[in-house]
Amino acid sequence: MSQQNVSITLDAELLKRLDALSEETERNRSWMIRQAVQVYLDELEDLKIARQRLQDKRLTPSQLRKAIGV
Repeated sequence: MSQQNVSITLDAELLKRLDALSEETERNRSWMIRQAVQVYLDELEDLKIARQRLQDKRLTPSQLRKAIGV
């Protein structure tokens, strides 16, 4: 997978937290930011799927019982 550089601006407090965690975990800033973005995007994609499923088809309790054979 090819990689590209991206520039971001962080406030001092966020950068301080990032550096502290980077030092604690012995990972560099780039690795930490890459992981954070990956987790965030995964969560947003999961949320999108969940919202789509909610809109697809809603069953009443009696329809659900019939669908599962209860």
